[in-house]
Amino acid sequence: MTSRKGVVAMTDFAIRPQVFDLRSILQLALPAHVVAWVDGDWRPAWLIGRLHCADGWIALIQYTDATGRELTLRLSTDRLAAPRP
Repeated sequence: MTSRKGVVAMTDFAIRPQVFDLRSILQLALPAHVVAWVDGDWRPAWLIGRLHCADGWIALIQYTDATGRELTLRLSTDRLAAPRP
């Protein structure tokens, strides 16, 4: 944290869980196989895009929902992880 004239600014590292490393998502070549937290579960997905917004990084993914439909979704990168080997 830094302070300037009574204003407190938090770094991304200070608010993000230490186990999440944003570089692991930003360094992937696209498209990339990932797992995404959607519909209350970790689901296999394809990372097909990344967009830097004022609030941080947003991922564009494609995944198959529980009914078998293929969906495209934007979600925050902290809801992504590398797939387990």
